[in-house]
Amino acid sequence: MDLKFAGQRVTAQDAGYTVALAFGDGYEARIETPFSLRRPGGDLEVTPGETELPDLIGRVVTIAQADDDGGLRIDFEDGSRLLVSADPDYEAWTVAGPDGFKVVSEPGGGLAVWSDAAQGSD
Repeated sequence: MDLKFAGQRVTAQDAGYTVALAFGDGYEARIETPFSLRRPGGDLEVTPGETELPDLIGRVVTIAQADDDGGLRIDFEDGSRLLVSADPDYEAWTVAGPDGFKVVSEPGGGLAVWSDAAQGSD
């Protein structure tokens, strides 16, 4: 599933017990479980609240996708790739955007999707 923010730049990041990334046009990704950041200089396994996240601000997204199993993939122009798998017990990640757009990785896999535009059409 296309998450609609390819082409956007990371405008802010916050890392604590969750990792939050803000993108242009009002999109945000919040990651709550361990994930991988594959980089040309070496891969990094990130555990929110435990691992320091490299600075991603200014990087441009080339691919922003969710798979049917609840995984998240965000690729950047510099060749980096952020990968989050579904968690068996928790919501691994959430992406929110304009017009009520929201996608959540459900516990155990799968996606929950909301969109005001979709609610208006039957």
